[in-house]
Amino acid sequence: MNFDKLMKERVENNAFIRLVGMKLTKASEGYARGELELDPSRHGNPIGSTHGGVLFSMCDTIAGTAATTRGYRVTTLSGTINYLNPAMNCRKLIGEAREIKSGKKTGVYEVVLTNENDKIIAFATFTFFHLSVLEDKELLAE
Repeated sequence: MNFDKLMKERVENNAFIRLVGMKLTKASEGYARGELELDPSRHGNPIGSTHGGVLFSMCDTIAGTAATTRGYRVTTLSGTINYLNPAMNCRKLIGEAREIKSGKKTGVYEVVLTNENDKIIAFATFTFFHLSVLEDKELLAE
């Protein structure tokens, strides 16, 4: 699979990723990494932290990218997040998703979200349903 093309396609075809300003920075089989430069005027909540919905969406997007590296178009079945520290006084968030299991119909992925100082902000688990097999020959080419 052409992982660079996969990341580019996921950003180009996902208006929400572009709206939030997230970048996908790395992908390999069962793995994905993404980053978000924080802007309090866009991502903040009333108490001065990054809004929890931004954190959840970031984790969901990165985990979905990791699931797609297995050659499937996917949709989220479930997601659970534990907010471990507030994302306050941060400039950047970094998320890494790793595969726990990928089967015929579903895949399970965990995401660790940290700030630029490697402080863990959140831990999440997502389950994805495999909708269909990717058919883009350019995307599947190595």
